[in-house]
Amino acid sequence: MSVKYFVKAAVSEYKDQAGVVKKKYQSIGVILETKHGLMLKIENLPLFAMKEGAIFAYLNVPEDKPAGAAPATNLADMESDIPF
Repeated sequence: MSVKYFVKAAVSEYKDQAGVVKKKYQSIGVILETKHGLMLKIENLPLFAMKEGAIFAYLNVPEDKPAGAAPATNLADMESDIPF
């Protein structure tokens, strides 16, 4: 199964330093591609963000990682000589 979209919902609003109202988004799940078609996996529901009895969500396409990005580190990559 591969991730086709990230599902994000606007959960609150705030004003930036210039006084412009902006929205804060929270990831609520993903859309996966399976052999039977698309599947929605809901990971959390921000019920406090409900307006008019519904949660409106956006589908965002996953972005590619930058070419120069360092690989993820794990415990095997750590130095064995820890100074404490």
